[in-house]
Amino acid sequence: MTACSRKLGALLAIAAGAGTLWAACVSYDPTGPHAEAINGRFVGELITVLQVATTTRQDTSLLALTLRDSVYRGRFYGFYRFTAGDSGLVDGTLFPHGRVEVSHFGLWPPLTYVMHLWQLYPACDFPRLGPLYIVNGNVVGDTLRLSDTTTVPCSGSAQPATFAFQLVGVRQR
Repeated sequence: MTACSRKLGALLAIAAGAGTLWAACVSYDPTGPHAEAINGRFVGELITVLQVATTTRQDTSLLALTLRDSVYRGRFYGFYRFTAGDSGLVDGTLFPHGRVEVSHFGLWPPLTYVMHLWQLYPACDFPRLGPLYIVNGNVVGDTLRLSDTTTVPCSGSAQPATFAFQLVGVRQR
């Protein structure tokens, strides 16, 4: 073996070792074990309830969510699309054991700029939706559930209306 081939072998060994260290650093997640990927198309219903003074209105809307794992600490991204045509961005974080936090459902903050809700409740001012910065939920098997309750100002009412929603979607295989 020549001196040149020994140097080349040593350089290749160093490069392989550096590559192994880099891969180990990239795959190490200090936040703990990875959650399963949320990848898929979830088809489901969004049930909304708007309560103003003595009147309560409940609506059910059909929608699909297409979600992809970003391969970074449980983060995912994707889109929602209502059967009526409105669509927008969805992103959030999936934690171990299926807990989900959605930070965007439409533009941030969640739900404030979803045109479908504006069309359902035109008397309400969704950009002024009560403090809702994260939508919580979970994924169990192929079922995604999101829900929350907040307030929204509506014309003709002295007090903000109570706005509750529950989304349930099933992953299509």
